[in-house]
Amino acid sequence: MPGVRAEVRRVRREVVGEFARNDLLTYSSAIAFQVLYAVAPLAMLALAGLSLVGERSVYTEHIAPALHHHVSPQAFTIANRTAARVMGSERWWWTTLGVAITIWGVSASLRAMTTPLNAIYDARDNRSWARRIAVSIGAGVIVIVCVLTALGVVLGGRLVHPSGAAAAVAFFLLRWLVALALLLTTIAVVLRAVPAKKRPVRWVTLGSLLAAVCWIGATVGFGAYISAVSYATFYGGLGSVILLLVYLHVSAIAFLLGVTVDASLREEVTRTKGRRRRGRSRTPVGT
Repeated sequence: MPGVRAEVRRVRREVVGEFARNDLLTYSSAIAFQVLYAVAPLAMLALAGLSLVGERSVYTEHIAPALHHHVSPQAFTIANRTAARVMGSERWWWTTLGVAITIWGVSASLRAMTTPLNAIYDARDNRSWARRIAVSIGAGVIVIVCVLTALGVVLGGRLVHPSGAAAAVAFFLLRWLVALALLLTTIAVVLRAVPAKKRPVRWVTLGSLLAAVCWIGATVGFGAYISAVSYATFYGGLGSVILLLVYLHVSAIAFLLGVTVDASLREEVTRTKGRRRRGRSRTPVGT
């Protein structure tokens, strides 16, 4: 146990040093702003898709009540009016030209992650501007598909009512496990495509898991915070936007934290293997 505690302290010091050395808190702010720009068109695309497949009830019966509970009345009025327009007269626009806007917004978010991820992985980015754009757009399309599918599984699953308590519990666990798998896939795509240095699959998997755990913890903590905060202290819809930006910032920090821990663990494993190889090479023959 003392050895484990010492190892945990060492990793913690390395992670704190990595955040300070590479100014990751500043980059997390940039990532949060870029993701904020991508959230709006992604949400519009999802709402338009619900309208096209005839499932507007998912919004009216599940999403709208949650929004009404968690945001200020002014913010809900604005969001509800916008959703009605997107699912009505603007649904064809958002499912055609709006797709391009969504892809560009998500790809811009991924490009904002390039510099901090290259710094964490000590990677020199020699890719051309056109190559980085192409990679971010391709990864952005996969991210959009995974995110929208996860939302569809979580929200659409509420429309299914299995008979029996055991079947209901099993279906509930299944749809959240599928959503978690899609989340891990999304993070794995980011860690595989965005940095200039290609990560081995096993470390992409570990990094995805660590980043997901950190993000889930940040989401649970922030959810507890917004459920207790008084919206009377905020200026209507502006307060809700500020809260969303704070949440995205916390999420970006959690993501970079998971990736940094992953990089530190990999470096430690590499150093341990190197020491073992040097130890075997110094062992006299015949001993």
